[in-house]
Amino acid sequence: MSFSAAELQKRHGLEGAPDPFPSLGGSTAPAPTAVKRFTNNNNDNGPSTSVDTSSEDAFPSLGASAAPATNITKPAISAWASKPSAVKATGGKVKPNTSGGLGRAGTPTAASHPFSDTFSIPAADLTQGKTAQETIQKVREQTGVIVESSTQMRTGLKTFLIRGPDQKKLTIARRLIERGLSKPITISVEVPITTLGTIIGPKGSTLKSITESTQTRVDVPKRENLPAYDPKESNEKDQDADEDDEEDDEPLVSISVTGPSASCNDAKNKILSLISYKTSQTSTSIKTIPSSYYPFIAGPKGVKAKQLEEELGQGEVKIHVPPPAVWKALEKQSQGEADDTDVIPKDRDLSIKVKGEKEKVKLIVQEILKRYEELNDSLRELKISIPKRQHRFLVGSSADEILDQTSCIVELPPVYDPSDQCVIRGPQPSLIPALTLVMDRANAISVEMVDVVTLHRPNTSDPLAHAKKVLRYLIRTSNLRSIADSHSGVKIFPPFASAVANTGSVVIEIVGENKSEVSKVKDEVASLVKSILPAGTTTVEIDHLIHSLLIGKRGSKINQFEQTHNVTTVFPPAQEESSEVTLVYTGPLDGLPTEKKARDAKLKETLAGASKAIEELAKDAADIKTETLIIEKKWHRFIIGSGGTVLNALIGEDQLVNVKVGSSATNGKPSQNKGVDEDSVVVRGPSTEVDRVVGQIKQIVEDARNDDIVNGFTIEFNVLKTYVPHLVGTSGATINKLRETLGVKVNFDDDESAGAAGKKGGKKPVVHCKIVGRKEAVEEAKKRLDLQIEKLEDETTEVLHIKRSIQPALIGQGGKYAIRLEEKYGVKLSFPRDSKENQKPDEVIIRGGKKGVTAAKAELLEAAEYESESRQEIQFKIPTKAIAQLVGKGGITINKIKDESNAQIDIEKTPDEKDATKTTVTVKGDKKAIGDAKKAILCLVEELGDEVEDELKVDSKYHRTLIGQGGQRLRESIAAAGGPAEGFKQSGLVTFPKSGDANPDVVRFRGDSKIVKKIKAELEKQVLVLKENIIIGVVVPQSQHASKIGRGGSALQDLQRKTGATVHFPGSRQYASIGEIENASELGDAPEGDIVKVIGTKEVVGRAAELLQVSRSTPSNDYPSRTISIPTKYYHAIADQQNLIRQIRNVGAFITIPTAPPKPANHSKTSASNTNGNGLAAKTARIDLSGGDEDEPVDVEGDFELIENYQNYPEGEQDWSVRAKEEQDLDRAVEVLEGALEKAKAATHVGLLTGLPRSAFPRIIGSKGSTISRIRVETGADVQVSKDDDLITITGGE
Repeated sequence: MSFSAAELQKRHGLEGAPDPFPSLGGSTAPAPTAVKRFTNNNNDNGPSTSVDTSSEDAFPSLGASAAPATNITKPAISAWASKPSAVKATGGKVKPNTSGGLGRAGTPTAASHPFSDTFSIPAADLTQGKTAQETIQKVREQTGVIVESSTQMRTGLKTFLIRGPDQKKLTIARRLIERGLSKPITISVEVPITTLGTIIGPKGSTLKSITESTQTRVDVPKRENLPAYDPKESNEKDQDADEDDEEDDEPLVSISVTGPSASCNDAKNKILSLISYKTSQTSTSIKTIPSSYYPFIAGPKGVKAKQLEEELGQGEVKIHVPPPAVWKALEKQSQGEADDTDVIPKDRDLSIKVKGEKEKVKLIVQEILKRYEELNDSLRELKISIPKRQHRFLVGSSADEILDQTSCIVELPPVYDPSDQCVIRGPQPSLIPALTLVMDRANAISVEMVDVVTLHRPNTSDPLAHAKKVLRYLIRTSNLRSIADSHSGVKIFPPFASAVANTGSVVIEIVGENKSEVSKVKDEVASLVKSILPAGTTTVEIDHLIHSLLIGKRGSKINQFEQTHNVTTVFPPAQEESSEVTLVYTGPLDGLPTEKKARDAKLKETLAGASKAIEELAKDAADIKTETLIIEKKWHRFIIGSGGTVLNALIGEDQLVNVKVGSSATNGKPSQNKGVDEDSVVVRGPSTEVDRVVGQIKQIVEDARNDDIVNGFTIEFNVLKTYVPHLVGTSGATINKLRETLGVKVNFDDDESAGAAGKKGGKKPVVHCKIVGRKEAVEEAKKRLDLQIEKLEDETTEVLHIKRSIQPALIGQGGKYAIRLEEKYGVKLSFPRDSKENQKPDEVIIRGGKKGVTAAKAELLEAAEYESESRQEIQFKIPTKAIAQLVGKGGITINKIKDESNAQIDIEKTPDEKDATKTTVTVKGDKKAIGDAKKAILCLVEELGDEVEDELKVDSKYHRTLIGQGGQRLRESIAAAGGPAEGFKQSGLVTFPKSGDANPDVVRFRGDSKIVKKIKAELEKQVLVLKENIIIGVVVPQSQHASKIGRGGSALQDLQRKTGATVHFPGSRQYASIGEIENASELGDAPEGDIVKVIGTKEVVGRAAELLQVSRSTPSNDYPSRTISIPTKYYHAIADQQNLIRQIRNVGAFITIPTAPPKPANHSKTSASNTNGNGLAAKTARIDLSGGDEDEPVDVEGDFELIENYQNYPEGEQDWSVRAKEEQDLDRAVEVLEGALEKAKAATHVGLLTGLPRSAFPRIIGSKGSTISRIRVETGADVQVSKDDDLITITGGE
């Protein structure tokens, strides 16, 4: 036997129970009945059609409850909603289908909205109240989706369920909800300063597209607030800096994004995607780690650094750990490249550089810093003195070997430091082994020294000066490297300039493992040094600019000179800009006199000739001169060009000339030439090159002047400073348009002299305006600016005082009213904002022409007066206990007052602090609306009177009778006792206990004391009458039951109304639970299926019995009939089908049902509830009771058992007979009966589900049975929920 959803709800006492998942913003008024909803749908879909007699909605089955059946074939109601979304959004009136309804009209259904999406947003981040409702309504209208929501109190998340016709509509709806309901927030996005141009785009186009597409506000810092950073200067520094040092980090700029949370994230992602090329890769310097720890970080031969690159960097990151500076210096010395520039101490240590993918760089930097902290805590040090000359044996591969074997390193003092103090750093147990290894390495090499000063001391009075020349010559000619290369395993180390300066000696060291080879090399070096006699060297002063000319291309010129004069020319490094050129005689010594004086004289003579020859070459190569040009400073930019490009082209690739422009001509020092100033351009170099460069500079300046004559027409004038923002426009839009249209340059500069004079004379400050371009364009630009200035001079300002509370109404949604006023009168309205500190909250400023301002002022004041009258408010207090009745169930009462009065009503959430029995009510609107609303509220409060609570003990077996079908009898009882007749006002007056209550016999009353007293007396009177009722059985042949019940139960209802008795036919839901009949002995052996139970007083049941036993005419037995044999076990499955008899009658036939066989005991299963009330179901039987400790979640997993149907049913067959006037009607009747048989055969199994908490049953049944109806339709199974325990029976195919 199946139950309708509405009947299930009434059986479980869930009539009017609140929906556990109410829809956001929806009406909470009671849903209309099924018949009424059927009528509304007809009206919505088109003209009414003829009545469908086969409709289950219009004509419920005979076997069902008298309650109207719920339409389960079209589950138009959402599983979470108490009524369709379309009804909620229109206050009960279903609107035509909106976009997204797949072309269907009427209420959206599960079939028309197959796609769904669920997402959650923190409730604290969402707007509430009217704004939220308007947003949801807008989403529904624009996309046609169903929107439902619920809030999880434990997590604080608000979950939204949206259903739509397609995925695209769901995506749009979700975006609208996230952006419309989220509170505005502000986030910061840090970007490199050089990417601001990319983010803003040409004339702000890129930034504008981001703000429009995401509906956010993006604020970029102004230029004057940006940190100082010049990419060009940074690049120049990079070129000059050491190749291993890290450039200065580019500063980051914070951009603020304001708007809804989702929109801000969208804007942030768009900004980051624009500059991903810059932000995805990064280069970081680690400057906090001392260089002495670098070898530990890198590991032997860089093994640890490579391991980090592969494991954490995954091949996308490069790590550069520079070696200590002393290591590099010693390695260069071993190659014979020691020079003054190599030993100049750095201002700071070189840093570790990590470059690659941004996120992986961060991970590696963190790991390196972590390792440094661990090393700093664990490493110890040991100091030791090692001779300076042996330091070179402890670097490079030797240092890697020491680190690999002992986990220690040797820290060496800088090469320019004369100290020989070294530090061995490493783990404490490894320090002594490391010391032993270090000393072995230092002493394993043979060292010999050649003292150049000592060798030449007998030959010159200034041996040190000569020794320095010899050293530079040896390095210049690479003779030392040649000697070392000819002897395997031997290296020659020339001294550093710092060592020479500190010690006053020039010592060349020769090292190697083979002592004999070292001795041979020493002899060769000493011989080479001795061959360079003091008399064989001289110094010539030649301008450093000529050095490159003397050398020539690839040294061709100087090589020829050296071969001719048997000398070697040693030029100083170019960066020194020194004029000293050293000549060293390298010719054969055999041809010189053997006597010392004669030899020296010959050498001096030879070098004198060479000196004179090179001076002549210098003179012939270039006549160096300096020429100074006086050129106005404004033309210097044309000489330099963008990024110095023009100046670089003038100087040329060989850089034979030096050009200094303007203030740079003096190099920042006082010039000795009085003619050099900021307008000077100094050109110095060979005369021919100077003449070329000077000519080109003059031509460039001439071209610039000619261009200035054509496009340099200038008009200058003063403008009041207050006009400038209007002339420039928002973000320069107005002035940029003028510049682009006419091709002119327009600049506004503060005129300090005019401003100072204006202050003294009391005049307004002015700004100097300068327009430059072609004459015609400049004059037109001036004309246009004059027209704007004339309009501004006519401009006036009015300040109106308007209450802040009515300003939003004057502005309008999206500012539409304010914009209309501005466009209509050509004025600018300025309403106060929180950010405007100088404007008071009640001040509205109007700016514009006098005529427009006057008209706008009049209209604005008129509108303000109207809004003031229509936006009044009053406050009054009412008893706190009356709040619930004032609001009504789901807000129905308060909403009705709002709709009828057109007033806004706000009730304080908490009672008055001084008097907790009173609560403040605020009413807003015009005078009439406020008066009507207040009157309605006070009338309602007066009706409530003195509220009391009372109880009445009534046996639970009388509860159903006292309530009546659908609560009708209870409503009539309340009205008869003088209570309100309206259903929403009766709510809460009488409360019957629910299943599982502690006191199942106690009926509670709450309301006005007089009404409660009368209602209680009325119920007591009815209970006394019910106690006098008896139950008798009346034998009525089963073939007459249909006629006694009538179509739709009309005959039965008429009988009960006439007699006042309650009649139950066999097969009804209440038949078995009513009780035993009192006249069972009088009925004899009457079949059980023929016994009808009648309840009432003796007189009432007597009249009812007489009417039931009156026979009615039956269809003629002369009609054609047909008999169908059906297995007896299917009897109850077919007979209990709700619409069987009606379907057969609809085809014009009649059915004779055989005598019912005995029905086996119902399928049952041990309930999950314990008999002592301590089980899970017992604990969760009430949906309004707490589930216990929130930290201990309830296990709601049920127990399911599947068994075969029709077990223990009697075997055999029964004959079912159908009759009809026409054969074709008979055939159709047989088809109906056979269809019922097939349906019964399909129900092969029964599923018994137990263990679910009864608190979950309201969700299973749904509002008005919508959920369980949907389950039946979707699965094809019959679902029955027990009212007595936690058993749920599911019948259908396996």
